[in-house]
Amino acid sequence: MIVNVISESIFFPKGHGVHTAFLNTVEMLKQAGIDVLINSNKKADITHIHTIGPYALIKLLSTKKKIVSAHLIPESFIGSLVAAKYWQFEAREYLRFFYNRANLVLAVAPLVKTRLQEIGVSRPVEILPNPVDANLFKEDIKLKTEGRKLLGLKPEDFVVIGVGQIQPRKGIEDFAIMASKLKSIKFVWVGGKPFKQLTVGDKEMNKILKNKPGNFLMPGSFSYNEMPKIYNAANAFFFPSYQENAPMAIIEAASCSLPLVLRDIKEYKLLYKNGYLPGDTVESFTMIIKKLLVDKDYYHHAKKDSRILSSKFSFDILADRLILLYNSVLGAK
Repeated sequence: MIVNVISESIFFPKGHGVHTAFLNTVEMLKQAGIDVLINSNKKADITHIHTIGPYALIKLLSTKKKIVSAHLIPESFIGSLVAAKYWQFEAREYLRFFYNRANLVLAVAPLVKTRLQEIGVSRPVEILPNPVDANLFKEDIKLKTEGRKLLGLKPEDFVVIGVGQIQPRKGIEDFAIMASKLKSIKFVWVGGKPFKQLTVGDKEMNKILKNKPGNFLMPGSFSYNEMPKIYNAANAFFFPSYQENAPMAIIEAASCSLPLVLRDIKEYKLLYKNGYLPGDTVESFTMIIKKLLVDKDYYHHAKKDSRILSSKFSFDILADRLILLYNSVLGAK
């Protein structure tokens, strides 16, 4: 079987989860023994599309056997791009048109499948979460040492990390407030603004970052291959985002055995069910992180839960599922 994987993220800024999901899909297929092409014009049995731009649309309309991974729903643009609320109708109509041209749509989370059906996607929709490369993202003492050196952290520091684009939707204001409340802990947010001035709340974010406490570090973005060091440098992962579909950072952090402190939102309840520590206010987040700092049993139990959670997103499990879906589109038994 030959699969042509399409992603315009190769041509544009890469500090976002869709590009990581694309990279992981390619690596997962290669490890499963599938012949993989990337953005190719050569003949393939299946075209697997990850983005929704003009090049992806050409591939979608010009090939017969095509699968689309639905990373985006209309709400994905709100809180990410400037003035997105003014073109919600156009975004919804385009996404419906795009997804309805596929033979099969892969929703990256249960709530995504529900939302696709609500906006009128009539093509078959299956749930297939984004995979994580457990050979790359894993708990490792050597990586921890290298990561702390990279971030300028001391061996004795208790470190809480967040990973994502710098935008209000990610809950960075709460991240900064937490840092100001827990000054004995180092808070590190890794990420940037790949869409620069098009990012919603740019001025608001700049103001928060200008006044951030000294224990709140903003080292910027790192390459995909450096991220295992970054996760290993931390003691816990804190991600107070208000809206997500299937963020790669959570599963990468879990694969590195970091306790997961997440906002208690519906998306996570449906996708993960359990395996993380939910909170919904600064006060509840403070209580959880303080307990991780002082209660060793609580901390190690949270690490174990993270490892169990990440195993559900391994290459071994999801590759078999994806290949079965490819064969269903090809009409194979």
